[in-house]
Amino acid sequence: MTKNHAILAGPLVLGLLAIAFCIWSALGNDVNICVTTGCTLYEDFSIAGISLWWVGTAAFAILCIFALLGQREAGRFLAGLFLLGDIGLLLLMAFTAPCVSCLVIALFFALSYFLFRRQGQQGGRNNQAQPLRPSILLWVWLALFVVNLGQVARSQLDVWPILAESDDGNLRMFFSPECRYCIQGIDEYSGNINVSFYPIAENEAEIAQIDRMIDKLNEGMSLAEALAQSRGASFDSFWSAWNPDTILLRFRLLRNKAHIFAQGSQSVPFFERKGLPVELIARESKAAGIAKRQASPSGGDENLPEELLLTGQCGGQVPCPPAN
Repeated sequence: MTKNHAILAGPLVLGLLAIAFCIWSALGNDVNICVTTGCTLYEDFSIAGISLWWVGTAAFAILCIFALLGQREAGRFLAGLFLLGDIGLLLLMAFTAPCVSCLVIALFFALSYFLFRRQGQQGGRNNQAQPLRPSILLWVWLALFVVNLGQVARSQLDVWPILAESDDGNLRMFFSPECRYCIQGIDEYSGNINVSFYPIAENEAEIAQIDRMIDKLNEGMSLAEALAQSRGASFDSFWSAWNPDTILLRFRLLRNKAHIFAQGSQSVPFFERKGLPVELIARESKAAGIAKRQASPSGGDENLPEELLLTGQCGGQVPCPPAN
């Protein structure tokens, strides 16, 4: 075996690690490294009936063979083709949901291509290392990889309730403290263990009110009482408005607001429900439930007070009227 066909240790070791990870994932494992819905979405994804994990195993096995034979150029070309296919998968995940396990394999493909390119540059004239030229393929891959990482991070930032959410809670209410419709909803639902409350702030005054509400809740007040006691609250100083606790509060409120926008709404109160509506379960009240939903302009919900359904929402393009 000549020097030009020496074993390429870097791509070989990396390929063997990738094969082990693919087989480990294909056969199932007891360690869950995936924290996103993308893993469930793509776990049954296949090509011609063959799981992507076995396709990945075969791909890295071929790259290992080229590395064993010292085939730099052929290995680089094939690794580039595999990376191009992985870019397509990254693009698909960017528009659907990222899969953490898939991102690990994507990293293996990118590193394999990089190592084969570096070996190819080192095998130039007189075996002298040459400057590594930029790769458009790697830059496109990196951009999509970062986008998917951002989506993974975003998926872990859940909305924040002003009161600890009950495990039995099946209704979420997003509110702002100066919205009179929100006040009406809080008066109706405060103390109900099946409802969780999530504040948002439209302005600086509302941030101060929510900050005061937290203090009142810690004193043992109900949410409705804390809301009433926080009216007219304001920050006393720059430090009170921008201390670490308040900065964290601002971030949480912004995250709650972003969640509403992501659901296609800009208005409060905004309700989210978990589970099947009770009127669809109770067979004896089915007819009454249908009649009520048809009569209600918002679609109806037996868990919502009728007057709340009729008063509407505010926010977005519709400014909230001042609370009385």
